[in-house]
Amino acid sequence: MPQNLTLLDSPGWNALRKALNQRVVVINERLIPSKRNRVWVVETDVRPVILKRSLSGKAEGEFAHLAKARQSGLDVPFPLYRSEDYMVIEYLPGERCDSLINHMFSIKAAECLAVWLARFHEKMGDGGRPMIMADAELTNFLLCDGRVYGVDLEDVVEGDPMDDIGQLLTSILGSEPIFTPVKFDLCMRLMDAYENESGSETRESVRPFVARHLRLSATTRPLFRRTLLDAARRLEHDGWPVLA
Repeated sequence: MPQNLTLLDSPGWNALRKALNQRVVVINERLIPSKRNRVWVVETDVRPVILKRSLSGKAEGEFAHLAKARQSGLDVPFPLYRSEDYMVIEYLPGERCDSLINHMFSIKAAECLAVWLARFHEKMGDGGRPMIMADAELTNFLLCDGRVYGVDLEDVVEGDPMDDIGQLLTSILGSEPIFTPVKFDLCMRLMDAYENESGSETRESVRPFVARHLRLSATTRPLFRRTLLDAARRLEHDGWPVLA
């Protein structure tokens, strides 16, 4: 019979016990959405934690990236324990940045995201080679106690920092309501905040990366395909729109 990946198995329970270094009573567990893995919020009599079963085979790398980010002073969940494909990390009570930006149009969240990414790009380099998050979607960030936390470092790889910014801007512009003036304004504020924090020119440098990610998004969203492709062409040929 095929394995039921929505249920915790014995290695998962062992990872949970070892992470908390004691016998625990599980009060509640719930599966939360994840594109590639299985992720649970597990409430115990000790503390709530996130238990992640990696189906991508990247648990070891992600755990190492989280540890390095914490040591570098970046706001990420504390990595508690890893065993084979299971990883236990700190649970952060916060608001998802996709909701804050795409529905509440939070300027603070947009600017804090920019500062977080600028610091990530500065601190996570490897021997002078820039490292990028490579999955800079709004769903991978939380606002907790007024600070943005990056919660998914599974895909960290060497690359151009503008690719992260381009993907993040696409995550804003291409989410409903798409391409509205308020969304473009949030993107402008995000780019300005990134530029101020990093000292790197951003608005013109990032345009081809936004266009690329809009085209990638069009391949998986047939209902918006023409709109996304048209926006990519306009951005490449005409530049950023002028807001009143």
